[in-house]
Amino acid sequence: MPKFALSFLFSIAISLPGAWLAAAEVPVAAIAKDHFALLQKHCVACHGAENAEAAFRVDDLPLSIEDNPTAARWQKVLGALNAGEMPPPSEPAIDKGAKADFLAHLADVMVTARRVLADQKGRITMRRLNRREYRNTLRELLGVEITVNDLPADTASGRFDTFGSDLYLSSTQFEQYLALGREALEEAFEWDAAADVEKKLRFETEEITEKVRQRIEDQRDALERATRWAKQVDAAVELPENAEIIAEIRAGPLGNHRHIFYRNWKKLPDVLAPETFGFQTEENNADKAISALTPFHLPYHQYYLEQPAVESGAYLAASNEHPSVLDNATINLLVPFSWPVGNYIVRFAAAVTPDATPERRFIEFGINPRSQQAFSAHEITGTIESPQVVEFPLTMTRANKDRFNRWLFLREKGTRDDWVQATRVAREGRDENDGIGRKFSLWVDWMEIERVPTAGQPKPPGIAAIDKLQFHDKSASPTSDELHVAFKQFAAEAFRGVAPTETYIDRLVAIYEGHRGQGEKHPDALKQTLSIVLASPMFLYHSEPRTTDQPRRLNDRELANRLAYFLWGSPPDDALVGLAQKNELHRPEVLAAQVTRLLDDPRSEDLVNALTYQWLGLERLDFFEVNQQNHPRFDNSTRKAARLEIYQTVSLLLKNNSKLTDLLKSDYAVINAVLANYYGIDGVHGDEYRKVALPADSPRGGLLGMSAIHLMGSNGDTTSPVERGVWVLRKLLNDPPPPAPANIPQLARLAGQALTTRQRVLAHQEEPQCASCHRKIDPIGFGLENFDAVGAWRTEDSYHAADDNGKPKPDGKISWTIDPSSALHNGPAFQNYFELRDLIAQRHDAFARGFTEALIQYALGRPVSFSDESLIEETLRQAGDHDFAIRSFVQSLVQSTEFQSK
Repeated sequence: MPKFALSFLFSIAISLPGAWLAAAEVPVAAIAKDHFALLQKHCVACHGAENAEAAFRVDDLPLSIEDNPTAARWQKVLGALNAGEMPPPSEPAIDKGAKADFLAHLADVMVTARRVLADQKGRITMRRLNRREYRNTLRELLGVEITVNDLPADTASGRFDTFGSDLYLSSTQFEQYLALGREALEEAFEWDAAADVEKKLRFETEEITEKVRQRIEDQRDALERATRWAKQVDAAVELPENAEIIAEIRAGPLGNHRHIFYRNWKKLPDVLAPETFGFQTEENNADKAISALTPFHLPYHQYYLEQPAVESGAYLAASNEHPSVLDNATINLLVPFSWPVGNYIVRFAAAVTPDATPERRFIEFGINPRSQQAFSAHEITGTIESPQVVEFPLTMTRANKDRFNRWLFLREKGTRDDWVQATRVAREGRDENDGIGRKFSLWVDWMEIERVPTAGQPKPPGIAAIDKLQFHDKSASPTSDELHVAFKQFAAEAFRGVAPTETYIDRLVAIYEGHRGQGEKHPDALKQTLSIVLASPMFLYHSEPRTTDQPRRLNDRELANRLAYFLWGSPPDDALVGLAQKNELHRPEVLAAQVTRLLDDPRSEDLVNALTYQWLGLERLDFFEVNQQNHPRFDNSTRKAARLEIYQTVSLLLKNNSKLTDLLKSDYAVINAVLANYYGIDGVHGDEYRKVALPADSPRGGLLGMSAIHLMGSNGDTTSPVERGVWVLRKLLNDPPPPAPANIPQLARLAGQALTTRQRVLAHQEEPQCASCHRKIDPIGFGLENFDAVGAWRTEDSYHAADDNGKPKPDGKISWTIDPSSALHNGPAFQNYFELRDLIAQRHDAFARGFTEALIQYALGRPVSFSDESLIEETLRQAGDHDFAIRSFVQSLVQSTEFQSK
């Protein structure tokens, strides 16, 4: 970028105002006197007023933690006790129970102290658009989606991506925003240019049959040629005059290999090379000929041609065996490279065969077979006589210009997530079908793609603003006045109601003319100039300037912006803007109606997805790969469906204004056919998620019945009762345990022992510093042990101990019947998962409070603190008056002074 443009951008950035909101004083954290007495009893002798060891005194520790130095002193006490350093072995030990109680109390107080000392007292740091909001804002302005993953991450651990204090802006990010702005404009210009383009392409899959026949002929021909070549090698081996050569070959490192003589054919006199028989190999390499001697897939390909409908369609199979395989996919359609970006529709007609078991009735669709990742999975219920037509939208962008991103593929679900899975599927298929190969369960009649023209539809506001300037290379250069009008309208749309100054627009015109003066074509100069607007602070930041040192009410334009980004993650639409311009939006009844309208809009999906992901801590879903050797049914499409179950359930609650507490326990699940098959629920067909009634004895219903939740409490192979217990305490009971202390002693004596999960976990409670937290965590985890690592229900478990080299011990296998009974710490006992779920559901007030705190943080862009207590209580009161209907939380918060203030 030219220096004059970049300096212009920086001159705007440094003029940004500060933005703070004052709040009331809050209480401080304090140590209970009875717990302090325990510390005094055991520690003052060495850490008292006289000759305090390590110059550290405990006798004068303040009970109230009002500042960071005091907090640091108490943290040192907590660290020393957790690490087992104090009291030293020469001094009397602290009673284990009393020590555990003290550590639990001190850890909780330190958590409270951190919140107190970090309390922003209601101040909201001025914040920029996060990655999600930036992407959505470009979509609303230009009508295109771009990838924003190269931007810095927006969140710190356990925080929301709306927190202004985390949304810093570095000088290097200006260049990133300029580049992303140019990319968005490139995309938008291409979409506009191709608005009236129509395209359609169909692939009749019976074309594969001829490929199969040709493949069989090629294998038979290769077998015949390889046999002739091998016979001459065999004959040479039998000749007496070659005995010394044969002995020398046998004495080599591969002397017993069955192909050893074929690989050493050059050492045998008068043996013709494989090339003579048509095998083009590298020097001294007979691999192609040897492979042709055993046409492993020939029986399977012959079996394919024996199927009844190969002249009118194609069967799907394990991708590494199918005769038409191309880049690990089974059926492929290449979108021509000349086809432009745009919205497309993909269709295919498919059927199930008599060999289709319930779990083998799903077809996966994806792009780029090499990626191995499918976009979607579709249940097939049609027959070969009456195929089912499946249709779904597909957006092709500039990113799809890569060759492999033009390949569309269909394959059977769960057959090619990775090579290990593909190999296992193929092996199991041969075992089940007389060594031939997997039986066919799915048949495809045809596949097609069609482009949907957008001519005649309203243009996105950013494109409409500059439409008169034209975008192609041969466009006439606009006048300065035309540029001024277009740039002013574009900037006004981009700045979301904040009018650009005349000086700003004049500078943009000068920058455009500067690019043209350097020889750039009109479209390029236009994109370079407009990208500056998209990297300007007025675009990147939420405009809520501070006008005084005191809190103030947002004006209606600011309120419209805050409301839209809260509920949509994108700019306000014309209806909101119109109400703001009339100064009517702040009226309670108008605001309530707009909240309802925005939540009814499909764009509220952004609120569902972003809030749910961060509130429930779903990032752990991506931490581990699932061991499909042990969990073969949990393939990638099932994993994707399980993830969506969480979002779709929350979405249904929001759509129907249902009770938030349904997430703790419900008599229904929100699932599609993929999950119904995985959960063993009959009568559910189709790709769409819907509310499905559950039998009384079902473990599903609510978050604890979802497989994705239990996957987060595992390592992808085995369960972790500790992780599950911690998650329930944090997210469902709003009672998070303190952070795990450093330097916890490891239980080395357990290494390599064959122990049940319960025995292994309970061993940690032998140490007081562990017991202080684990006595709350572990019982909950034990109650969830009937769910395996991927959320499937079970009644038994096993463990195979390993030796020092990681190999399973011959006598290290142990199996057991799962015992889910336990008792909550200082609470009631439960005998099984269902009783535990009931106990958790009874604590719906705590769950609602945790949700309220999350909603406030997400909406206001800052942590909650003690100064928010009245806001939290009022939101809970109003929601409680409506039986915790989920929209009542949103309505109450939006009507609050805090939401409407700066």
